[in-house]
Amino acid sequence: MNFSQAATLHLNIDTGSSSTRGFFLAKFDGGTREGFIHQPPNVGFLRASNYENDKSKGTPKTSRVTFKQGKQWVFRIVGEIPGHAGTKTDPNMSKANLLVPKVLSFVGLALDHVPELTPDRMKLEINFMLPISEWSEYTDLESDLLSCLLGGYGYNGRHIDFEAVDAKGYMEGAGVATIPPPDITAYVGVFGHKDANFIAVEDGQPLAYPKSKTFEGLGMSSIVNQIMHFTDDVQGAKAVFRFLALLDNPQQQDKARKELAALIQPHRLERKLTETRERFKTNWGDIEQRINSDRGIKQAQAFYLVGGNAPLYKSRFKDLFGSAFKPLSAAIKQLSDEFEGINTQWAYRALDVWMLHLHVTGHAWATKGDK
Repeated sequence: MNFSQAATLHLNIDTGSSSTRGFFLAKFDGGTREGFIHQPPNVGFLRASNYENDKSKGTPKTSRVTFKQGKQWVFRIVGEIPGHAGTKTDPNMSKANLLVPKVLSFVGLALDHVPELTPDRMKLEINFMLPISEWSEYTDLESDLLSCLLGGYGYNGRHIDFEAVDAKGYMEGAGVATIPPPDITAYVGVFGHKDANFIAVEDGQPLAYPKSKTFEGLGMSSIVNQIMHFTDDVQGAKAVFRFLALLDNPQQQDKARKELAALIQPHRLERKLTETRERFKTNWGDIEQRINSDRGIKQAQAFYLVGGNAPLYKSRFKDLFGSAFKPLSAAIKQLSDEFEGINTQWAYRALDVWMLHLHVTGHAWATKGDK
C-alpha cells in the first residue's frame, strides 16, 4: 500500500488499572519529537454522565471519547473527574473492557503534544499491551481499534481519523522480553494492581499459558481489600504502597504512619497498621511458596521485575533468585534521566512499555549490568 502522508506517529501504550502510560515518537517534515504521556486513573466505563455536556467540568486530565460500537455511537470519560476522590476501579472489570476508549484517549493526548501533525495525512503505528490473562481478547480489540481509528472517532469535541493505521497487541512483559539473550529461558515478574504475573520468555518472546503464570489476588489491591476502610481502591493501593515502602526505614516511621492515617479513622489506625504489615508478609509468603513449587519460574536463568509495586519486592526477589535476578538498574536510571516526571517508582511502571518503544522504533538503551 502506498501512503501519501508525510508524517508517522509511533505510539506504545500500556493501559494499567491505575493509569494509562506510554511513549510517542512523531516523525514529520519539520523533524521528530519524542515524549512520555501519563493519563491519571480511569473513571472509565460510563454509559451516562452528567458531565457529558458540561465542558466547564473538564480538566487537562480528563478526556471525553466518542466512538462506534457496532452501529451505535457511545462515549466514555477517561481520566479524573473533578469532585471525585481518585477513582473507583471495578475489580471484576478487565482492562480489555476499557482498552479501546483509553487507547483512543491516549492517541488524542499524543496529537495534543504534537499539534503540527494532521491525522488524515499521516500514518499511525500503534502498539498496546495486555495482561497475560486477557491475551485471548487481543484479536477483537485490534479489530475494534482499527475500526475506530480508520472510521473516525471523537476526542474532546474534535473528530479524528487517519489515512493509515497499523495496530498490534502485545502481552505484558513483551518489552522486557527483548533484553535476555535468545538462548536462555527467562521470566518477567509483573507486579501491578490486582495480580502478580510471571511471564515466561523464550527467544525474545513472552509465552502464554502453561509456562507463564498469574497469581491471582496477590497484587496490592488484595491488601487494600483486607483493610476494608478505603473509599477508593486505587487511592488506597497507593497509600499502602507508600506505607510499606517507608516502613523498613527507621527514620521514616512517622511518615509511614501518616500515609495510612490520612485514610483510616484514628481509633482504628494502630490495628490497621499491624494488619497491613501482616497482610503484606502473608502475600509474599504465598508468592514465595508458589515460586518454589513451580519448576519453570524457580529455574529461570534470568529474572526481571517490573510494575508499579516492584520496588517493594526487589530485595526479596534478589534473595530468592541470587545471580539470576537482574536489577535493571541502568535501564531504570536511563529512563528516569531522559523523561521529565519519571521517578524510580514510575520507571518501574513504565519500563516494560519503554523497552517495547525502544525495540519497535530501533533505539538503544544502556545495558551495562542488566543482562
